[in-house]
Amino acid sequence: MLDKGDIEGHLINIRKLVALDITLHGPRFTMVEFGLGTPAIIAVGLLLMLASSTFLLGLYLLLTRIDYLPILAYAIVLVRNGSAEKEVSYGLSHDKHHNRKYSIQQLLIFLPIAVFLIAILQ
Repeated sequence: MLDKGDIEGHLINIRKLVALDITLHGPRFTMVEFGLGTPAIIAVGLLLMLASSTFLLGLYLLLTRIDYLPILAYAIVLVRNGSAEKEVSYGLSHDKHHNRKYSIQQLLIFLPIAVFLIAILQ
């Protein structure tokens, strides 16, 4: 069984992913992206689930947007504290693989519930 250190060492740190997004795109863009996008896609997913021919697509959208709930929570905290840049500054300046690691591992967002579970474990 993996302990917390193993999880953080091998999987993406969701808080740092959000901090990196805020640092690269700015807090206003990030809050609009997560703050409006999350409930909007959840609503679309629910509507598609009600239509019999698009149930699976709606379920997929709903489950992938559940991943955005911890992302949205981290974004709110980081923007309020103004600490996003501080969260990622060491990694950006000292780790050559930092950006590549987070660019590749952010694809986990496309796996339903994956990011949500990782955030709970972290």
